[in-house]
Amino acid sequence: MKPCGVKRAEGDTGGVMDSRLHRREGYTFQLVNIDCMRQSTRFNVIMELDESIEELLPYLAAVLPGCTYIHGSGVISVMDDGHIAGITGRRITFTDVGDENEAEALCRRYFETIQEVTSRKDTVAPVFEKRQDLTVLEIFRALPATNCGGCGYSTCMAFAAGVFRRETTIERCPPLAENPRRYAALFHKLALNGHRIPESAHPGRETLR
Repeated sequence: MKPCGVKRAEGDTGGVMDSRLHRREGYTFQLVNIDCMRQSTRFNVIMELDESIEELLPYLAAVLPGCTYIHGSGVISVMDDGHIAGITGRRITFTDVGDENEAEALCRRYFETIQEVTSRKDTVAPVFEKRQDLTVLEIFRALPATNCGGCGYSTCMAFAAGVFRRETTIERCPPLAENPRRYAALFHKLALNGHRIPESAHPGRETLR
């Protein structure tokens, strides 16, 4: 059986089938099909940067909500609206992209973030220690575990997974929203990782988004 990998044109040993290279100022990008998902209409995107951002990674890790980053590893990973973004010194990859327009928007947004962080680097506190998002299990353990369904999910575990993937927000859990002080530790951890939390959990402060 042929292993999963990049789908290649017949007779081609190095190119990617039907993956035009799109040139933009500062970077290129292309959509990539995968052999083991031949019938899929979803793609991965490879974004190649013209200049290395390796030294900028600790600063990007400080501003990207919920990212996983270990200083010295040279890799940032982050869940972004259903996509997994992997950021290295010269390359950014995105999973589960629908079409060229979506790829274009993702690449443009991340390149603008790089430019913005570069321009205000002196005002950003870089991350020089391990930074990792909460796990699904950590979120689940902090929930009431009533499986009440008030959040729209059938179980608290399913809801925890939805929060982790940023498909929903913690404030959709009625017991937590009604008693934010009781769950202050969870709200604090979620806020540190860029998750939105109930307004009442931060008296006098704007809800993190």
